[in-house]
Amino acid sequence: MTIRTAVVLCNLGGPDSLDAVEPFLRNLFSDPDIFKFPLAPLTQRLFARLVARRRREEAGRGYAALGGASPIGANTQDQARALEQALADLKLRVFVCMRYWHPLTADVVATLKAGGFSRVVLLPLFPQYSLTSSGSAHHEFVRQCARHHYAPDVRFVESWFREEGYVQGIVSSIEAQVGRFTVPDPKEISLLLSAHGVPRRLIDRGDPYQRHIEETCRLVSERLGWPRITLCYQSRVGPLEWLKPYVDHVIVEQGHAGTKQILVYPIAFVSDHIETLYELGMTYAELAQKAGVREYRVVPALNDNPLLIGTLDRLVRIALKEERSP
Repeated sequence: MTIRTAVVLCNLGGPDSLDAVEPFLRNLFSDPDIFKFPLAPLTQRLFARLVARRRREEAGRGYAALGGASPIGANTQDQARALEQALADLKLRVFVCMRYWHPLTADVVATLKAGGFSRVVLLPLFPQYSLTSSGSAHHEFVRQCARHHYAPDVRFVESWFREEGYVQGIVSSIEAQVGRFTVPDPKEISLLLSAHGVPRRLIDRGDPYQRHIEETCRLVSERLGWPRITLCYQSRVGPLEWLKPYVDHVIVEQGHAGTKQILVYPIAFVSDHIETLYELGMTYAELAQKAGVREYRVVPALNDNPLLIGTLDRLVRIALKEERSP
């Protein structure tokens, strides 16, 4: 009997219209791997509704600035198409699975079951593992498989930040931006490697995310050899302490100290979305200007960069033990 194999690319997802902002946020804040409450799921649902309602206006402004929707869906679909083409010799299907917006995990699992796929490579588009990203995607996939009475052979790719193609893709993308500066000299450019933050208490409980991020930055820094590289964190919400330093604080401090050229790379993201295009690309650009930074640029995420697609191709083949020889 022929084994039908599917590759499932997992990402966060994002609202595809302004009307979808609040339900998207409600799904996000309902995630038990990020927000844990007593008496769940009743308390969880109440919390999610209240926070989503409170944050919809602010979040909506960001999506409106991007044209009324998140680009992450289209970007992830482009990655899936490119990967399926790269894997054409294996005759695999590649599906997109979003954690908080369509195509949602439940729908993807139903499609896989109906299609008779008995083996699944579950590949989160998060190079560094965290319970809040890859872990959450994995847990939801397993939950939905149980609900649909579907028991495929799941090959879960937990993390892949050390992959050569991924690291080289970052380095090449950063180096390609140097010539756009008035003084195109790495010695005169402050490079900020910005990762999505997580609450400090999550790390204190053993989540490996910070270690993975720091190792990624070490690999990139060694390859680049630039003298001014700073790891920082973005996208914090709420009153808890998150991983530091915060990127907005670093931008202001460097601007006030006389830094004139800042280049930012979104080190934990492989798809452009609101946090790269709006938070880093617009909100913090304005902050940098006010702080006296003359030139502020954000490097695009890898998206469908051939080096990233080649990395995903290799990860799938390893998971299936069919890696190509060098």
